[in-house]
Amino acid sequence: MLLKRESVDNKIILRRGVVGNDCDGTPLLINGRGEAYRVNDTAVSLWNMCNGITFDDLLLEVLRISSGGENDVRKSLEHMVKKFQKIGVIELRDHRYPQI
Repeated sequence: MLLKRESVDNKIILRRGVVGNDCDGTPLLINGRGEAYRVNDTAVSLWNMCNGITFDDLLLEVLRISSGGENDVRKSLEHMVKKFQKIGVIELRDHRYPQI
């Protein structure tokens, strides 16, 4: 059985959950179920950018502050967005049919 690979293109990315810190000061992303994930400062910065922005606009923002090439940055960003979605700290919505 083949699984349809969900594209992040044409999606609006919305933050879910909160940022916290572990007892040693390590940043945490905490989803709505209270599950905490240890992350680095770069991941927190990226998560903070996910404030209703489209993937393409997020890509442009990251490219503006990155020294990487567009294809490499796109792949890395897609990977991070999908990980964020999997752990429940962002939501992807189709921008053509926004939910109210």
